[in-house]
Amino acid sequence: MNHPYDGIMNALGNVADRLIQVYVYQDILGYYNAVIILDEDPDGWLDKLAPLAKYVHKHNLALPLIINRRFIHYSLDSYPLEFINIISSQSVNLLVKEDLLASLKIQPADVRLQMEREFKSKWLLTRQIVLEGKLNNRNLRETMRRSITALIPALKGFFFLANQPYPQTSKDLFAQAALISKADLNALGIWMDKSSIETADVERYLSILQKLMELMETYQVD
Repeated sequence: MNHPYDGIMNALGNVADRLIQVYVYQDILGYYNAVIILDEDPDGWLDKLAPLAKYVHKHNLALPLIINRRFIHYSLDSYPLEFINIISSQSVNLLVKEDLLASLKIQPADVRLQMEREFKSKWLLTRQIVLEGKLNNRNLRETMRRSITALIPALKGFFFLANQPYPQTSKDLFAQAALISKADLNALGIWMDKSSIETADVERYLSILQKLMELMETYQVD
């Protein structure tokens, strides 16, 4: 996989003895990011990682997610969707002493619970923004786009729970998740591309979120 993080290993020289895995991935919308896993954080980690911060700033890249073994061990129940989003994307290992990402043990019950929280939080936040009535159509479009983008990991949760392959395009994600959830998710892709969002679009979006909320409240996992 071609990626823009070619020089990142040189920027990690100060923590080379702590590195377990360096993983670059491209999310479903085409954006690149990286995950750097350490055995544990080194003393003076801020100074030692300064070359990394300088590298990503110089090349206009997203700052990698920098975590350690302990964080992974104690966070799979809190953030399963974020890990699912990472491991389900197109990816390449730049360094792998131990493939921790390939051996994650994520529990379906934790995925279901976070999906419910994500759908409810987007529903609540969107309602608040609309009720405040301070957004013009352009800002409303950006708000909607950010909200739908943030939903993508939660929608991937359907594929984890159904033990189905993860789609690799947003169009396929919305279409196939719609079949699993029986919700009108194809509209999400349409709104991502629309130049203007109307109040009726937002009301329809809220109704979709409500359906997803209700689905996850009663969703049975093995």
